[in-house]
Amino acid sequence: MDVFVNRVGEERRVVAFRCNAGHGAAVARWMGDELPEQGTQAFVELTVAEPISDWRPVEPTAGRALAVEPDGIAVTGEVLAIGGPGDPVVDLRVGTDVVLIEVGCGKDELRVGGHISFVTFALEAYPYSL
Repeated sequence: MDVFVNRVGEERRVVAFRCNAGHGAAVARWMGDELPEQGTQAFVELTVAEPISDWRPVEPTAGRALAVEPDGIAVTGEVLAIGGPGDPVVDLRVGTDVVLIEVGCGKDELRVGGHISFVTFALEAYPYSL
């Protein structure tokens, strides 16, 4: 995911960023060796650090996939793949990118091609180079 780094918090390695998949500034823990510079662009893979236990099915919309809300960051995406028995990992298309999530409960209710939404504070950003 191509992101623009708005702010960098060195103490907790947290970055505030914006991207084409959302509006407002989302926040993630930076997982790279070196923190990015404020005001620069970076390519990152986003993951959700904690299992998702409170998600809901939604209808596909043209709305944003990442939205800052009072209680966290709302993530909305299309289910691309569901792990097999004993594998809680789900591939979720968020905007034009894929985010890996771990579904703590209700995995049997998911369907490939369906859309879900959930709120989290636990985004992690893993930088990469093209």
